[in-house]
Amino acid sequence: MKSLALLVLLVGTTTAYSQLLKVESKTIKNEEGNDVDAWVAHLDQVPDECMESYDAFINKVFDKKTDKVNKGMKMVAKTQFLELSSLRIDQRAFFLAESAGSSVAFTFSPGYDVHFGPKSYPDEFSKAERFVKSFVKFHYKNYYNKKIADLQETIKDKQDGIASNDKKIEKNKKSILDNNKDIDKGSSDAPKLKLKNESLEKENFTLTGDVSKTRAEVTFLQEQVTKMNESLRKVEEF
Repeated sequence: MKSLALLVLLVGTTTAYSQLLKVESKTIKNEEGNDVDAWVAHLDQVPDECMESYDAFINKVFDKKTDKVNKGMKMVAKTQFLELSSLRIDQRAFFLAESAGSSVAFTFSPGYDVHFGPKSYPDEFSKAERFVKSFVKFHYKNYYNKKIADLQETIKDKQDGIASNDKKIEKNKKSILDNNKDIDKGSSDAPKLKLKNESLEKENFTLTGDVSKTRAEVTFLQEQVTKMNESLRKVEEF
């Protein structure tokens, strides 16, 4: 049965359930130090996790692969995203750690020094906001679904443990009753049976305490699953 330490690890980073759902238009520095218009998403998770989400997003939604340019940047080169434009573009993603998680800046470039922005290619840049919001939703849905799956597995393990302990308690109770019948009949093994009953009663006391504690843990975990599902609902509405 999974320990309480793992329970805390599974839930720890999501206890507040106030995931960032923020995308903003900003000017950033690209890999060459030039100013480029971008849509920037702010996420709760560290850059490595966001990079994994970006890879999965591009692969599963668009059936494309990303290239890693440097430690904090990935891109999809010379690709047509019909949701944005009929032009082939280089779509870059810049990952930066922040105090609350990470920022992921998305740029969209149909040419070497040509980029979608509010002044140049405004329609395409507006559509790019939806592209980035789709990524944010994809990221959080995967993140929370994995957390929920882990928690549900832990809940099942703990419920199995409760069921096992309940069976042991009932078995011990039956043994105590049977022993008492033999004691009442004047069995020659009465002293041994009395000692056995004391041991079984102590075991049941411990098992009952464990069951009570585990039930409280299960209730806590179930509350976390409920809160995560509420967070997922908010993500769907983003």
